[in-house]
Amino acid sequence: MWWRLFVVLLLLCGGVLPARAQSSPAPTVYVFPLFADGALGGTSYRSTLRITKTSAANPLRCTLTQRNTAAPFTGVDGNFYSADVLDAGSSPPAVTQITLDQFLPWEILHTAGQSPLKTGYAKLSCPGSADTQLQFSLTDSQGSKLGEATIEPARLGISFQFLIDRRDGTRLGFSLANDSAVEGQFALIARDQFNYEVNRTYGTIEPWSQFSRFVDEMLALPSDFAGALELVGVSGGQNYAVGLQFTGTVFTTVQPLVRDMPLPN
Repeated sequence: MWWRLFVVLLLLCGGVLPARAQSSPAPTVYVFPLFADGALGGTSYRSTLRITKTSAANPLRCTLTQRNTAAPFTGVDGNFYSADVLDAGSSPPAVTQITLDQFLPWEILHTAGQSPLKTGYAKLSCPGSADTQLQFSLTDSQGSKLGEATIEPARLGISFQFLIDRRDGTRLGFSLANDSAVEGQFALIARDQFNYEVNRTYGTIEPWSQFSRFVDEMLALPSDFAGALELVGVSGGQNYAVGLQFTGTVFTTVQPLVRDMPLPN
């Protein structure tokens, strides 16, 4: 079934200076732990970024940085937005510049979904506030939409908790983004309704990378399991996470409960 494709997928603070030497405001950062674009096996994923300027800054010049992907965009008026790869390495940043002003206070940018499938994560950085979300959709070979889901900007944390209920055949996946130069280990822990640990496993995530899997690919759990899953990110890293839940051919995103410390053992 096509949902198996998900296996493949899957403030700077400072004091106020004298008026003659005002420091630049800290950027507002929005991280999307899952970004997908491309075709595989007769289906195609496409990502759409929606952004509205809410800051008084005019113009508002934002930068979208992709990691593990380098998909260009087309804007609402047909404008082309390139994704320029800045350096080499295992996960080089691909940068897209987006300018919003009084004439274009919002923009909708979508990828083409025509290249071979790649997945990663994306980070939007603006010198002021914006309202933004990322949507990704799946279409068949005829261009008919099979499903779509919205990813809200993720919250930075160490511990990410998801509730899981497998009794109706639901599969829960997750995407963990490590937006830092630190390589390290993450943990996935399952607990039952009484908060007793049922199973745990570990994985490794590279710097500036994203890791996606279905939970049942990493943990052996009963088919009728209902409980909580804790995803513990890389120590010393910048961790962001989102869940993706499949029931048959229907899928949706799941927002975790975010904590600054892991739960006690």
